[in-house]
Amino acid sequence: MGKKNQTASCVFGAKYILGQVDALTGEIQGAIGGDDIEHIHRLRVASRRLRNGLDLFKDCLPKKKAKDWMRGVRKVTKALGRARDLDIQILCLEDLMAETLPATALPGYERVLLRLSQQREKAQNKVNQSLTQLKEDKTLEIIQSYCIQSANLSEAIYLFTPSLYKRAFSAIHKALEEFLAYEKYLDDPENIEELHAMRIAGKHLRYTLEIFSSLYGKPLLPHLSVMKELQDQLGDIHDIDVWIGWLPKFIDQERARVEAYFGHPGPFDDLLPGIQHLIEDRATARRDRYDALITLWETLTYERAWSVLRDIVKAPLDFEAASDHLHDNVTSTKNTTDVDHVHIEGEEPE
Repeated sequence: MGKKNQTASCVFGAKYILGQVDALTGEIQGAIGGDDIEHIHRLRVASRRLRNGLDLFKDCLPKKKAKDWMRGVRKVTKALGRARDLDIQILCLEDLMAETLPATALPGYERVLLRLSQQREKAQNKVNQSLTQLKEDKTLEIIQSYCIQSANLSEAIYLFTPSLYKRAFSAIHKALEEFLAYEKYLDDPENIEELHAMRIAGKHLRYTLEIFSSLYGKPLLPHLSVMKELQDQLGDIHDIDVWIGWLPKFIDQERARVEAYFGHPGPFDDLLPGIQHLIEDRATARRDRYDALITLWETLTYERAWSVLRDIVKAPLDFEAASDHLHDNVTSTKNTTDVDHVHIEGEEPE
């Protein structure tokens, strides 16, 4: 990627990064329109995967430029995150309101939905601004231009060299250890910040596994599925924790708003039962999600899931295993070269 001597690992990384650039680019226009919330979701995921790729292969990239790229993509992720969180809250409310609610609860639910919808409009403006800035800076085009020549080499050389396996093992092992460091906090459901940090670490582990999944094939698929389920459960818990932390503040803010408008807080009495009903509903949902998380974790512990994952990712570190992998593939891949470094004509070191 811009160096005279290209490692096969860097070519592999360039190919992954380009895939995420393409995924991100394909969702931008839909996200700016804001008509379909799934554009926001897919764009946010692509931005996180791109950042993960840029970080894991940063030694293959020009240091200063890579920092600028990360900064630009991070701003987009942040803006998308706020919009996505509000989308999730609005969908949650709409689902609850579609059920049978006590008549006294409906006004409070409607008021919360109104305020969230207003916040969502403001969040969309932030999304549009960040994406417009990303386009004006031509960040994605620059990343694409920088990586494309290296990525094109993936058809001409054999990528699955011992050095790539070592990079994969190091990255996955580090991400797994960072994730498991939060296991001790699962004993107490009140460890809100730690569970949120565990969710972030789990997301990083999942994306790292995805990057290198082609190296390990089918044995890795169950672990990808497990990480997706854990990420979803930890994400649900975090979303509910946001509700539980925000709703008492909302009560104070909305009471003050009503009093400022009417000159007295009386009309707020009609809203309070619904908001309290929502707080109780979220507390019940929180207990259910936490119990489900603990049940899943106990199952994974019994099945020695993390030891199995370690065995999967360290096995190809044996040079003979990597060489056998090469031998099995080289006969069906013409013009394939078993090298760790590839010369790119006409390119000079950064």
